[in-house]
Amino acid sequence: MRNISSTITTTTIGLTLLLSLAPAQADLLDKIKTDGVLLVGVTDSSPPFSARKSGEAESTGYDVDLAKRVATKLGVKIQQVTLRNQDRITFLQEGKAQLVAVGMSRTAERAKSIDFSYAYLDSPHKIIVRKDSGITSMNQRAGNTLALNKGASVDDELKAAVPTIQLVNYDNYALCFQAVKEKRAMSFLADEVLLLSMAQNDPKPDDFMLVADYVGPRTSGFGIPKNEPRFKAFVNEALIELETSGEADKIFSTWFPGAKRSFKIIPDKPGTF
Repeated sequence: MRNISSTITTTTIGLTLLLSLAPAQADLLDKIKTDGVLLVGVTDSSPPFSARKSGEAESTGYDVDLAKRVATKLGVKIQQVTLRNQDRITFLQEGKAQLVAVGMSRTAERAKSIDFSYAYLDSPHKIIVRKDSGITSMNQRAGNTLALNKGASVDDELKAAVPTIQLVNYDNYALCFQAVKEKRAMSFLADEVLLLSMAQNDPKPDDFMLVADYVGPRTSGFGIPKNEPRFKAFVNEALIELETSGEADKIFSTWFPGAKRSFKIIPDKPGTF
């Protein structure tokens, strides 16, 4: 009679050997290297992070420059994929973008759907107003309008601080600032370095000021597809190298001239992002 136990053992050993000889399943990092192209999600209207100037074919900006350095380390070219802020997560999930470089806030809620790189910008959320608005405190926000970039992650936070606040969503940061400038909105919330940069580049920079008593912690990084640990590790390694070499500081100074860089790109604490 045939020994069933022996047959099963022999078959198991054969399958194990076959699996060990089979090549590992290709992941996103392998695909990008094989294709020779990194699909980078950008916007055309979020300076200085990611924006396209009139007449230019591609977006440029702080985040875009960092993404280019990642591509260089990979040894591949970049193919820009223009998206709206509200589509950032969807594009990553559907494979339309492999890296999103648009000044994206790293939040616990978003991290349920996508992964994030180490933070390459640490700048708190603040509120800018016209000096002639009479607003000097967050407590004066009740009943007034606040411009917010569509897809921002702070709606609940703002409503908790001032329940009667009236949020007005715009498609990009430039439109938010323009609404305040033209007095169609009383204030505008975004990260501090962006607000200061927009005010400084306005023909009348002294018309604006930050509300002193509102600060919301905020870090931003690349959006990365979920469950791609080798690609995420590669991107993070590239960012650390940029910090160590001093290149990250140069890129920051290019896009935020005159702004103080009070942070460094460092690994996240265990259990976060």
